[in-house]
Order: sequence, then C-alpha cells, then structure tokens
Amino acid sequence: MNRKKIYPTYMIILPLIVFGIFFVLPSTLGYLYAFTDWSAYVPDPKFIGIQNFIDVMTEKTVPIAFVNTLIFAGVKTVIVTVLGFVFALALNRKLKTRNALRTLYFIPAIFCTLIVGLIFNALFGGRHGAVNMMLSSVGLKELCLPWLGERWPAVFVITLCEIWRSLGHGIIITLAGLQSVPDEYLEAAKVDGASGWNLFRHITLPLIMPTVNVNILFSLIFGLKMFDLVYILTLGGPGHDTETFGTLIMNEMANGRYSHSVATNLIFTVILVIVAILFQKFSARWEHVE
Repeated sequence: MNRKKIYPTYMIILPLIVFGIFFVLPSTLGYLYAFTDWSAYVPDPKFIGIQNFIDVMTEKTVPIAFVNTLIFAGVKTVIVTVLGFVFALALNRKLKTRNALRTLYFIPAIFCTLIVGLIFNALFGGRHGAVNMMLSSVGLKELCLPWLGERWPAVFVITLCEIWRSLGHGIIITLAGLQSVPDEYLEAAKVDGASGWNLFRHITLPLIMPTVNVNILFSLIFGLKMFDLVYILTLGGPGHDTETFGTLIMNEMANGRYSHSVATNLIFTVILVIVAILFQKFSARWEHVE
C-alpha cells in the first residue's frame, strides 16, 4: 500500500533562502537601477526617480514593441492551440502511420532557433528568396513582396516561423491529454447513445482542459519572450518595425543606456505578471467546461 509521505514544513526554508539569494535579491537590486541615470557614460549613477519610465514610454519604439509582442504571443497561442488540438485528434486515431506522422510533425521543434531562422530567411529573404522566385516562376510576380523589408510582411513571416517551430510541442502536449481520457467513459457514453459531438463536448474536452491550459500557458510565455527569431530574421528592423520587448531591452543595453534597458525590462515584467494573473483567473473557469 502506497502511503503519501508528508515532509516537515521547515524543509522548505533552505530552498527558499537559496532562491531568494540567487534570484529574488539580484533581480530586485537590478530593478533599482531603473530609477537612476546609469549608463555607459555615467560612472556614478544617481537617483532620478521615474524619469527613465517617462522617457521609455514616450519613445515610439515601446508602443511598437508592445503591439508586436502581443501579436506574436496572441496569434501564436491561438493558432498553435487550435491546430495542435486538431492534429492531436487526428493523430490519436488508430492509423498505421501514426507514429511516423507524430515524428514528422515534431521535427521542427527539434531544430535549434538559428536553423529555423536560416530556413525562413532562405524562403522569404530578399528578391531571391524561394517564395518570391516560385511566385515569379508561375506568373504571380505581382504577389512578390519584400517579406522581411516591411513591417507587416515581416511580422507575418516571424509569426509563421514561430508557429511552425512550436506546433509540434502543442500537438504532443494535447495528444498526451487525449491519451489520458479513460476509454471506459467513452464506451459507456456510446452505449447510452451519445453522438460523437456529445462525446467530445461533455467527456473529452472537460477532461483535457488542464492539458489545453498548459499548452496555452507555454505558448503565451514563449510568445511574450519572442527575441531569438526576431533577432535572426530582422534584427528588430526595418527600423524598429519588428521590435519586441526582448530586442528592445537588448538594443538599449547594447547602446549603453543601461537604466533605460532596466526600466523597459521592469515594464515588461509588470506586463508578464498581469498576464499571469489573468491567465490564472480564467484557467480555473476553462477547466470546468461542461
């Protein structure tokens, strides 16, 4: 007989101390620099209040980064969750090739970010990108675009790239949830005359909602943290048209405006906290879908 072992409460003290010393304390002290004039040109930082936040919020790059980050996170989350669900339902069927198909769909998730970026750069980069060359070869030259040279085409390409890379994770997570649904529930419902839609609506969906929530959470986190693909494909350009909070923080730091970088990072952290609270609030409702 398995017994649940209950550990003493004091055993959590040491992990909390380590976490506080090596994460909470450095992060908190680092954020204090957002209220100074710290930069590569100021050897002795001085307290200046919220001036950095005023400067950051009045720059045109922050609203652009905010909108782009929301687009990357929101669109990616919706599409990866929906497509992951659809493909997982298909791959959960008893197909002879389902193992091969599962492997095939998960391959993009194995590639490192640099490889994914180079692939999409070869497809959409410049006039000689594979997509433009293919469009020209079939007489659709008017559809050729500077995919990475203008804001909205570049945002589309980056979003598409991130979806392609992340879809495998969404499929695997949802598939794991589908396989955890007891067959006895489905068989009993079929005996009672439940249709396929009713099986899905009243049994499958409620039981896998925790898995769907995990999928949504992961997609949101990695979408909000978008940096690597943007940096590889556009460097945040053209101009600042594809900037995200990640690239904006790095560029501010690279330009020696350290306090501006920390202020931007603090604003981004507040946004993440708000998103986490909202997700926690609504996820409890989603898990009780009837």
